[in-house]
Amino acid sequence: MIYNLELTLEEMQRQALLKGLKEGEQKGKLEGKLEGKREGKLEGKREVARNLLLLNVDIETIIKATGLALEEINALKKQMEQ
Repeated sequence: MIYNLELTLEEMQRQALLKGLKEGEQKGKLEGKLEGKREGKLEGKREVARNLLLLNVDIETIIKATGLALEEINALKKQMEQ
């Protein structure tokens, strides 16, 4: 009888561990999706900034339009000049 109880406890622990792993995987996937969305939005802002720079729009307007920092826009401008 004690042997059966030990097996039951081991099975319960194994299932709890598997459940924890599945929850961790789901959390990791969600975090990955969110990070991908953030990167995509940032790349979109950079693309808009590049286009505005090509149109000779002033830096302050680009900052307001994209929300990018001055340093980021200057870095994009430098890349485009190369």
